[in-house]
Amino acid sequence: MKRYAVLGIIIALVVSIAAIGCSSGSSKPKSTPTKTPTATVAPTTEPTEEPEEVGEIPSNYKFFMDWFDSTGNSGEMQYWVKGDKWRTDWSATQDGMESEMVLIYDGQFAYMYMSDMNQVFKYATSWEMANPGAAYAEEFEDGYYGDVSEATILAGFQAGCSGGASIEGNEMIAGQQCTIFVCNFGSGVSHTWISDSGWPLKSEVTAEGYTYTTEYSNIEFNAVISDSIFDINTVAPGVPVMDI
Repeated sequence: MKRYAVLGIIIALVVSIAAIGCSSGSSKPKSTPTKTPTATVAPTTEPTEEPEEVGEIPSNYKFFMDWFDSTGNSGEMQYWVKGDKWRTDWSATQDGMESEMVLIYDGQFAYMYMSDMNQVFKYATSWEMANPGAAYAEEFEDGYYGDVSEATILAGFQAGCSGGASIEGNEMIAGQQCTIFVCNFGSGVSHTWISDSGWPLKSEVTAEGYTYTTEYSNIEFNAVISDSIFDINTVAPGVPVMDI
């Protein structure tokens, strides 16, 4: 019984944290509209050229991410992907409560390392839904366009924004020139800063008096990532492991 009670606490904790990166009601809409790989600006006559292909993220990459909202909640994350392996280092302050954890999937098993408890929990599957990093990774991938024109990116936004989309100038973010794309939807508006490299560096969503911001940094595609990053024995040496 004690084991299942602990599991229930862990699940409740992780699911509540994961909800930060996902939609949790109308006050937190998805900040990056779903891209449309074949979308182009609608022609008035027969199309004269093939649609631009939207880029795909390679199998190895990493990024850091910070988020904060208008109620004082905040968090940060480091995320690595190498083929089917992934790792999330997560810390957050939400409603006055602090949380910190490392989640790893080594290609066979998933692990959750809780340093404050000096405990590792081992799972038979990757348990993706409980990984708060997965939600942000999906948003980052959805917001990546690669080497295509602003017109193609805008068309992708227009396809996913019920109230229309537009471009609102340019701004430097983390030393990179970005174009600001605006998406209007039923209850609010989002702004997404996409760099000339084709990846999103910042997103801000405002709806019903609530503002939610994410900022990405230290982005590296085709990164050289050591397998030791996904080795729980290297990450948490000597820490007890509990099978769930």
